[in-house]
Amino acid sequence: MAGVIVGAAGALGAAAISSRAARRAPLDTQRRDKRREVYAAFISVAKELEIAADINSSGGYRMHHADPDAEEWVQELNRLRRQLMATHPLVQLEGPHEVERSSMEVMNAAMTLVMAADNVTHADVPEFSQVAGEIRTLSDATRAFLMHCQAVLRI
Repeated sequence: MAGVIVGAAGALGAAAISSRAARRAPLDTQRRDKRREVYAAFISVAKELEIAADINSSGGYRMHHADPDAEEWVQELNRLRRQLMATHPLVQLEGPHEVERSSMEVMNAAMTLVMAADNVTHADVPEFSQVAGEIRTLSDATRAFLMHCQAVLRI
């Protein structure tokens, strides 16, 4: 009799666990999909900023520093930086902590890049190498952010 009771209790416990897991699986999938969406939006804007700043890309700074279009270039970089800032609270909300911390590195690199670009447009002798260095820093920070995201999403 005790064996029957233990067996029944075990079966009931297993059924409860399976039921809970079955209810939780769609929620976990939804959470992972939402995180993926938020992380992708953040990465997309960071990459847009990187491309727009790159002096060797078609979207980058190809004009002389005294060119009136230089101000437009900096305005575009600032627009992208603001867009990145707008997506950042969602990354913070979705977390977890290591992704949030890594996103701050991207934010800092983006800010420094825009400041370097602005400095280039106002310098008598522009130092494009500083912008190139800041692009690499942003690229590295974005790559690290992506790796953290992949670990969280288990991709």
